Amino acid sequence: MEFPTSEALSGKLSDRSMNLIQNRFIEATSQLRPAEPEPEGGVQNEMQRYIGAQAVSDKSVADCVEALIGTYLLSGGIEAASLLLEWLRIIPKQDNFLTYFSRGVDTVLKQRKTTENEINRLLNNTRVDIENIIQYKFKDPSLLLEALSHPSYIRNRCTRSYERLEFLGDAILDFLITAHIFENCGNLKPGELTDLRSALVNNVTFAAYVVKLGLHKFLCYELNPPLETAIINFAEHQKQRNHDISEDVLYLIDEEECRIAEYIEVPKVLSDIFESLIGAIYLDSHGDLSTVWRVVYRIMWKEIAAFSQCVPKQPVRVLLEMMYACASFGEAKTTPENSIPKVMIPVSYTRDGHRHINYGVGSNKAQAKRAAAKLALKVLST
Repeated sequence: MEFPTSEALSGKLSDRSMNLIQNRFIEATSQLRPAEPEPEGGVQNEMQRYIGAQAVSDKSVADCVEALIGTYLLSGGIEAASLLLEWLRIIPKQDNFLTYFSRGVDTVLKQRKTTENEINRLLNNTRVDIENIIQYKFKDPSLLLEALSHPSYIRNRCTRSYERLEFLGDAILDFLITAHIFENCGNLKPGELTDLRSALVNNVTFAAYVVKLGLHKFLCYELNPPLETAIINFAEHQKQRNHDISEDVLYLIDEEECRIAEYIEVPKVLSDIFESLIGAIYLDSHGDLSTVWRVVYRIMWKEIAAFSQCVPKQPVRVLLEMMYACASFGEAKTTPENSIPKVMIPVSYTRDGHRHINYGVGSNKAQAKRAAAKLALKVLST
């Protein structure tokens, strides 16, 4: 079935094309062999209900929809993919989604609720140092202040803390790195693409970049000895490794992945400020993804190249492939943690002829399973 070039590029189908699709479906369904009528007295067995029918799982349908969106993105760019999302009613038409990418953000500096001097004071006059490190000059420094403001930084009454920018930056990093991998790693299998993205887009890797660049020194927060100790310990750990970001670093325990204090080696706040800085650059550049990618690639190019050549395996797979460990995961259970539900999964494995058990905790089952595997690998490697 062919469509006019203008429709293929824009992602918007004309009424004529829509009718053509509907007629093709009607023709196809009319040629299907009608199902055999049920014999008198109903079906003779359960399998008879499914003869002549084909069941498709929800995941298969979802995968097809995602593949279709990806096809439109590759063929017509973000605009075409957005139009498809509107047509599928995933996003509402009246939402003006495309304007999000060019719409400026109404910051406190634009609203004249504060001054640039006040922002520099709250940044402890480190703005120039930070901009030199990331090689990006902020047009609106209030976004930089927000990106580096921990929730405990009560002196900052001008902007919010970094959580919203971290949420935005996380999505942008995922999109940009996924796009780069797809375009440049065509030799990798689907499973390897997923492993590669997981190795590059995760809290541990981002935290390692922050201490490598020295950005943790510019985090704005009030006196917090546990947080400060955790940051210093991780920074010292990376310094002893010459800030090498290799496969071994990926097996460190992320703060979100374990509630046991002695295992917390990577403070999540470090990865948060990496993501929030990316979110701030995106807003400051009015949604210019090319500008954001230049900053990201300058920081991550070495690991992108190395991991693309030799894709790191995920901890769960590494543990299960250790035949002598005979690892097995138990049933996931939900447990309250500071009023926030957490998922806990046990993992049992053999070491020195004895069975051991560790428990991984995370926000979801996959994260908890990964945490349990990391803990087991930590024990098995000692």
